[in-house]
Amino acid sequence: MPRTALGSAVAAAALISAQGALAAESGQPPPKSGKTSRAEMSLPDITIQGRRDMATTEGTGAYTTGETAAATHLPLSLRQTPQAVTVITRQRMDDQQLNSVQEVLENTTGIESYQSDSERSSFYSRGFLINNVQYDGIPTEVGGIVNGSGIGSIDTAFYDRVEVVRGGSGLLTGTGNPSAAINLVRKRPTRDFSASASLGAGSWDTHRGMADISTPLTEDGRVRARVVGTYQDGHAYLDGYKPKRQGFYGIIEADLNEETTLSLGYAYQDITPKGSTWGGLPLWFSDGTQAAYSRGKNYAQEWSHWDNTHKTAFAEIEHRFDNGWNLRAIANQYRTEQDAELLGLIGRPDRTTGLGTFPNGAYPAALASEGHSRQNTLDVMANGPFDLLGRQHELVIGATSSRRTSSGKDIAPFYAGTAPVNVYTLSPAFPRPDFDAMAAIPKHTRIKQSGVYSAARLSLADPLTLIIGGRFSHYDIDDSVNGTSLHYEKNAEFTPYAGLVYDIDETYSTYLSYTRLFNPQTDYRDSNGNVLTPSKGKTTEIGLKGAYLEGRLNASVVLFETKLDNAAQQVAGTYTPGGSQAYTGADGTKSRGIELDLQGELRPGWNLYAGIAHFTAQDGNGERLNSQLPRTTAQLFTTYQLPGAWHPLTLGGGVKWQSRFYQAANTGTSSLGGEQGSYALVSLMGRYAITQHTDVAVNVNNVFDKKYALQKGDFDTVGYGAPRNVMVTLDYRY
Repeated sequence: MPRTALGSAVAAAALISAQGALAAESGQPPPKSGKTSRAEMSLPDITIQGRRDMATTEGTGAYTTGETAAATHLPLSLRQTPQAVTVITRQRMDDQQLNSVQEVLENTTGIESYQSDSERSSFYSRGFLINNVQYDGIPTEVGGIVNGSGIGSIDTAFYDRVEVVRGGSGLLTGTGNPSAAINLVRKRPTRDFSASASLGAGSWDTHRGMADISTPLTEDGRVRARVVGTYQDGHAYLDGYKPKRQGFYGIIEADLNEETTLSLGYAYQDITPKGSTWGGLPLWFSDGTQAAYSRGKNYAQEWSHWDNTHKTAFAEIEHRFDNGWNLRAIANQYRTEQDAELLGLIGRPDRTTGLGTFPNGAYPAALASEGHSRQNTLDVMANGPFDLLGRQHELVIGATSSRRTSSGKDIAPFYAGTAPVNVYTLSPAFPRPDFDAMAAIPKHTRIKQSGVYSAARLSLADPLTLIIGGRFSHYDIDDSVNGTSLHYEKNAEFTPYAGLVYDIDETYSTYLSYTRLFNPQTDYRDSNGNVLTPSKGKTTEIGLKGAYLEGRLNASVVLFETKLDNAAQQVAGTYTPGGSQAYTGADGTKSRGIELDLQGELRPGWNLYAGIAHFTAQDGNGERLNSQLPRTTAQLFTTYQLPGAWHPLTLGGGVKWQSRFYQAANTGTSSLGGEQGSYALVSLMGRYAITQHTDVAVNVNNVFDKKYALQKGDFDTVGYGAPRNVMVTLDYRY
């Protein structure tokens, strides 16, 4: 890997040389004249009894965090964590108006988003699908949720931060791809009363409202509560599409005594779009030339919809011992419901008339689906320090168990009409098919997982620590589709984890980590309708990390390599008996690349997030893996609060760039293929503090109105991204 090695050397040199440039800012921020900064106007800092909370980002105004346990369940600084970790803080979500999980992930280093249509967004890292989602560190079996049941639309108003750990995460999750794990960390009640509210209005009649209240329920604050509510609706750049979502989050915390805290919470989100698209518009004309459309064209009908409901209830108890050990138990229930009736266009219309004669022409295709799922999870964990051979070490040990059941029925995709649709006028409109009279394919899945895990952080010498651990997992699945049943069980599957961290000095550390992975592939079926057997592999990372300005700025450069056998790959033109895409397992899959990440504060009032990621991936035959993903992505976003008389004004901006992607002809769901060239999207923001408690912000996305495809070639269709758009938000904090 000569280019990668050269890039690593240059990046490492740049990372080390940055220390000198930043040294002048390493002191405490200078006193401010009577003006009040954005951070000072935020919700009050959260106070927690016992050990100081260094992970919470709300109220800090920061673009980084003091510590994270997302990789190993051990609370470590980013510099001491032997994996690539990015934290999207509350301040950054507010600055960029990243109001959904999809918007967060699209602005995270090393994450690629593939949007098939208005509702289905898949997220990838290092060439592999992300199928690990956690709530406060507790894994949730998302299954198809990431691929179209609304995870991208989840509102971020409920969360303090989003932690993304790239690479294998089998130590905590037991199963999963070597891509990344997404950890959504919920907001917690504050001991003092605080409240905030925001109203936003923007392009396409978009309206958004949010209210957030935290209050003590007892005079001493030992019992406290917090509620958050959100509502967003309006139109969109797609003709006839009306996204809508609303949600509620509530939590009560009680200090049973000075050492024990009990928490009870509930979250609800309802996502009810109208005019939902299914795929894009036909990409190819019958003469072999490509079609192009205005970005707003949409054949979805008024009756088209893809509704999703998410409900989460949780109970947590934590006890803090005098010797520094913590014991935590969490019970979590996660429910989903989904209902979809969709219409799309498939075919190759005539270039002159926009119509055609069968088999050419664009014809309406429809499908319907409904289902629900429930997952119950229990996790018990203890962590703390211990002494051995005259040195102090840390240990975490835990056990987890979950059971997920899902049921539903699908009406397989079918041609809804025999008359072609004119792709120029998108007429005639199509009435809702009588789905109620059609035979549906029933499906039912039950997944049980359990495991015990442990990790120790051993201090081998003053500059050298070893994190070593593993997990024994049990996996049991019963799956039934249209009367065809499958049972699969795996006992005592061991997932090892090892990470060696060497402190070069007080600023820099280098690390080497290794983990194996095991991933049941219940979402993928072969041409006979059978679920693919699990994939197995391993990931190795080597990295250099730096922490500047007393940890207020974190940087990293990482090299990685992943090998995976039996990885699911689409079989071109082949479908399951239920009508969905068929897959096969491929051995010898390999991914390698480099990632650079910079997050935090360059100087008082100047926040910065920047990242570059590049990977190459191929299957055992040397063919490009998931060619629909860009191989290189870059992120930059920064804000600066002006000094002096302009102190109430904060200005910011950013750019996202990605390399080309393509669908190869006669692969996956594409017969003729399609390609999108590299492109960059620029954003700007400005915020003005009207009073100490009130400010107004303007965010502009896609400033230069770049036209680009979200996907090109999937089922020989094309779908475009949003044009330039504006959002104005009025915030009030007390």
